[in-house]
Amino acid sequence: MPIRAEAIVFPEPNKVEITSIEVPDPGPDEVLVQNQVSGVSQGTERWQLLGRYDGMANDVAANYPFIPGYQSVGTVLAVGSKVADIKPGTRVMLSGTRLQDPSSSRRGSAGHVSHLVANRADVNILGDNVDLEEASLFVMAGVGRHGVRLSGVQPGEHVVVIGQGMIGQMSAQAARQRGAYVVTADLAEKRVNLSAQYSADRAVDASNEDLEEVVREKRPNGADIVIDTTGNVKLFDQCLSLIRNEGRICLQGYYPDPVVIDFHRAHLKRATVFFPCAWDREKNQELANDISDHKFAIASLITHRFPYQDAPEAFRLVTESPEQSLGMVLNWDGVN
Repeated sequence: MPIRAEAIVFPEPNKVEITSIEVPDPGPDEVLVQNQVSGVSQGTERWQLLGRYDGMANDVAANYPFIPGYQSVGTVLAVGSKVADIKPGTRVMLSGTRLQDPSSSRRGSAGHVSHLVANRADVNILGDNVDLEEASLFVMAGVGRHGVRLSGVQPGEHVVVIGQGMIGQMSAQAARQRGAYVVTADLAEKRVNLSAQYSADRAVDASNEDLEEVVREKRPNGADIVIDTTGNVKLFDQCLSLIRNEGRICLQGYYPDPVVIDFHRAHLKRATVFFPCAWDREKNQELANDISDHKFAIASLITHRFPYQDAPEAFRLVTESPEQSLGMVLNWDGVN
């Protein structure tokens, strides 16, 4: 019989509700998971709630109700008849759930749901020592690593990461894992301080320091790579100014507005621009192992924790004061 589950739902743009939905029994190749912690992607989920992700608000009937979330961790409750390599009680990470009525989720991955049913191939085992809150933000680490891989960061290169939200912090950490020298920048003092402690070789408070001057102190010709994670289309020209001749730009943020490029300046710089999307899902188990081995500093960047029942308040913070938070997680304790 279908399982009644609690879910965070965007019934329409700018509205958040907690409602009951149906999740199916797991099929032969599937796993049923009790959600324990789900991580909030404060960029993507903000734009989805506001209706600005891929123009969602232009056709409300087609895109809502929307069940957000795509990074969850929990405990396996049951497995299908063909699943032999995972047992109830195992702690896992996954992106969302299949629903009894697939049309009810529209385009959402439905990660902010109390019970999750997913194909075994989409479920990754976590080590016994993993911090579940840390692991619940695994996509943030995966996205950062993906952008760094795609833009080809090499040992000894100078990388600038603009924006020190979770994607920016994870991008900086991933670049340092590859042996790069990393300069980060943000306008929020708290994010700058955390970046200096956990993510960067040099963290710049762009509200009172000139980022370009800092970069050219070590690299007079400019950085090898600039990774922008802000989603601010006006920063492309700055990215272009910061790179050396034949440097690279990685547009790692989500940009709801059109990105306008001055072709002539980019043409003269011989710039290469990367447009990463999502993360390398086929490397999820490697990512799960690395999180278990604490290769990313994530837990120290979590600034806000909410019980899932307080999701409307959590998303109010995301939409109205995004600069006040960094890592954000939702706790599903108390759901039967």
